[in-house]
Amino acid sequence: MVLCIFGMSWGSTAFGFASAIIATTLGQPSFQKYMNLTQTNPNTAHIEGAMNSLFYAGGFFGSVFNAWYADRFGRKTSIATACVIMIASAALCAGSVHVAMFIVFRFCTGWSCLMLLVSVPLWITELAPPRGRGILANIHALMATFGYLCASYVGVGFFYYQKGSGNQWRAPLAFVCLFPLITLSFMPWLPESPRWLLVKGRTDEAWKIIERLHRTNDDPNNDYAHAEFQQMQTQIDLDRSLDSSWRILLTRPSYRKRVLIACSLLTFLYSSGTLTVSNYGPTLFAELGFKPAQTLQFQGGIVLAGLLSLFISLAIVDRIPRNIILSGGMLIVAIPLACEAAMTKLYIGTNNVAGLRAGVAFLYIYIFLYGIFLDGPGYFYANEIFPTHLRSKGATCCVASYSLINIMWTQVSPVAFRTIHWKFYMVFIACSVVAAVIMFFTYPDTLNKPLEEVASMFGDGDLVAHY
Repeated sequence: MVLCIFGMSWGSTAFGFASAIIATTLGQPSFQKYMNLTQTNPNTAHIEGAMNSLFYAGGFFGSVFNAWYADRFGRKTSIATACVIMIASAALCAGSVHVAMFIVFRFCTGWSCLMLLVSVPLWITELAPPRGRGILANIHALMATFGYLCASYVGVGFFYYQKGSGNQWRAPLAFVCLFPLITLSFMPWLPESPRWLLVKGRTDEAWKIIERLHRTNDDPNNDYAHAEFQQMQTQIDLDRSLDSSWRILLTRPSYRKRVLIACSLLTFLYSSGTLTVSNYGPTLFAELGFKPAQTLQFQGGIVLAGLLSLFISLAIVDRIPRNIILSGGMLIVAIPLACEAAMTKLYIGTNNVAGLRAGVAFLYIYIFLYGIFLDGPGYFYANEIFPTHLRSKGATCCVASYSLINIMWTQVSPVAFRTIHWKFYMVFIACSVVAAVIMFFTYPDTLNKPLEEVASMFGDGDLVAHY
């Protein structure tokens, strides 16, 4: 099971690397010169915002397309298709000859990235057993952060490579092709989602996958696999008789509540400022007074801190109720943000080395705490609350909302930091506190619940076929 999820999660690494490489690319002097993103260009901040926001615009359309595609052709096929699109669009980004060409193919890269962001956690959630599902699903977040880490240090390496033609920024963008190629190489050995196979009437194939993945020495007769398969099969037989249209998501109150939770989940998490810190790390460090080489090193370090925190998260994610880990995490990350706002207000433009270093430290602490409490559940919680016949649509609602909110944050962040400076952090703090209250009181706890039984938590006991 772990090996299967590890193999597919290279798609998560592809998502993370492609998402993050823009941060290190923007920090490359050769890229800034080639694209005329200099301080003398009055449109620099707007162009940088467009490079990031149009990535998420593409992601919005990619995630909506994936809702149909993953249900029609399967979770595994949608992941493979996204990898092919990413390879082509990344190659064209690396070969861009004009800023407009770069932005267009960043849009296409975003399309493929958000297809992966929907499909990989969806595939993992439908494959993993109830106990340990959070840990296994957290591998997605771990591998995505590994992609961010690789992007950061690829950027650092090419920053120091000064013997080229002045186009050193192209090679890091070309590296985006590597991880989807790795994902595709694993595809022949990875199973399809057994729940999707049952929906398509391919019962024998689904049983072989469940039997193989859940076979243990402690259960030589496969009693657990038989019980889980019976529950899955009975529930999906019932689901076939249910409406699976987009309309039912809005007209049935229990489904509508799920949609509101799914749409709010990543909207809340990314309104805490994590994407701004991740994508504009070099800009923030530069604002604190550090040189370009230092900012790239800090960017790599901050992602490494996030990766280490996710290992800690593996130990707690299946021990704390979902609503508590999410709401508590939102309150906890607001603390280093408040400290960062204070450091920025007091020490920007000064020679106070201790104060500037403290500003860097609080950004590190913020990312570290975010990784422990929020990064993993943010990717799999929405998949847990939807029934199989609506799960891909529910995942799409979650990721489409993520794309839309990030279009806003990535577009306004460069301008906001240049105009209102430290006060911009106060926006993230307010969003975090409000979100924590809503999450605690409205999000149900799905910890260790079989996916087929979650419906009863939303008042849909009549739609649960077998306990």
